[in-house]
Amino acid sequence: MILADTSAWVEFDRATGSEVDRRLTDIITTSEPLGVTQPVIMELAAGARNDEREQDIRRLLGRFDLLNFDAVIDFDAAARIYRTCRRAGVTPRGMVDCMIAAIALRYGATLLAQDGDLTRVAAVMGIPLDAASPQG
Repeated sequence: MILADTSAWVEFDRATGSEVDRRLTDIITTSEPLGVTQPVIMELAAGARNDEREQDIRRLLGRFDLLNFDAVIDFDAAARIYRTCRRAGVTPRGMVDCMIAAIALRYGATLLAQDGDLTRVAAVMGIPLDAASPQG
């Protein structure tokens, strides 16, 4: 299962032609298992230009497997991930990346991301990164 981070969806939406954009396009067109999660949905909805675009985004993401965020488990895991990374000399700039990492760990998902912060967190935590992602 691939968990596409917000940055991967932004690459796809903008049709940047990056490796991450091409990989996400391939995953979608070949029906490879693809997961989304509430923190990613939240970030994408917040960045939508208007209500209609938000609904388009939600319809698109609704086609894929929901890797459900469990507040009791994942908030604690995100805090531990943050501390672990900080001890390793990699201080995450945002807790949402730690939340996404917690979900990837719990589901055993491989991350697809363009975000260097998240790829560094993944490297510290031993979360597999898709080959198209910049390696942390």
